[in-house]
Amino acid sequence: MERIKKYLSSRNLQERDRCLLWLTSFGIQSVVDLTPSTDLLRIIEHHINGSWDIERTYDEVRAFYHAQHEHDHGHHHRHEEADKVSARIVKYFLEGDFSLSLDSFCSTHRAMFHNLYRHSGHLREAAFSKKEWVLGNVSVIYPRHEEVRGFLEYLFDEERHVELSKMTERHQLRHICEFIAKLFRINAFQYANSRTTFVYTMKYLLSLGYRFQNDTFAREAWYFRNAIIRACYANMHQGVYPTTEYMEMFLGNLFLDEDNELRNHRMVIRGE
Repeated sequence: MERIKKYLSSRNLQERDRCLLWLTSFGIQSVVDLTPSTDLLRIIEHHINGSWDIERTYDEVRAFYHAQHEHDHGHHHRHEEADKVSARIVKYFLEGDFSLSLDSFCSTHRAMFHNLYRHSGHLREAAFSKKEWVLGNVSVIYPRHEEVRGFLEYLFDEERHVELSKMTERHQLRHICEFIAKLFRINAFQYANSRTTFVYTMKYLLSLGYRFQNDTFAREAWYFRNAIIRACYANMHQGVYPTTEYMEMFLGNLFLDEDNELRNHRMVIRGE
């Protein structure tokens, strides 16, 4: 990873920004323990230093894995997923278009995972639960799969009518934290819901003019996921209520270059 981290201190701001996009994509992948291969780091250095555009870079990643399959070199599937999805995330971040809609959200999932998982871009069709460390090994209560489409349509319609321009920067960030938490809690997809939510909502922020200021996502992606979980969970018996406090600290560091101390243990809810 040091091969590309050196560009964080580059005097060339475009190199620095491209490096941050890749590091952010690696952080997003890290929530499912996926790490980039050394082959990917070698390829993407050409993009970071400006030798190749993102289309050429993505084509090189695809060609590399095509050659591996042709020669049966047996690269582990998780390396292929880590590298291809990371490249797709950066490509998505660099594309100019974005819309707040159910179709756009599903298209994001499809763009990230096509040819890697079945039913990419399709809403989940089964119940879902997952024990969370930060909640003392209980699960957030997710909607029934029959309700997912309706919840998403309502959420996107509601968000399109929000006038962010009338809010202060801090209130904008708080509102977007609330939007991210609601989107995450719907759990639209049977697999890769966290990664898709991260990518889609980061693109939303980029479309509003925010820019990654540092490599917070690469270092603290697990914290951000735990922060979202805390924003989705309530237990009135224990006096626990949803809070976006921890999400705001993370995004403040990422986009506003704040220096909030991010500690996972402060979010943990102990079981009864």
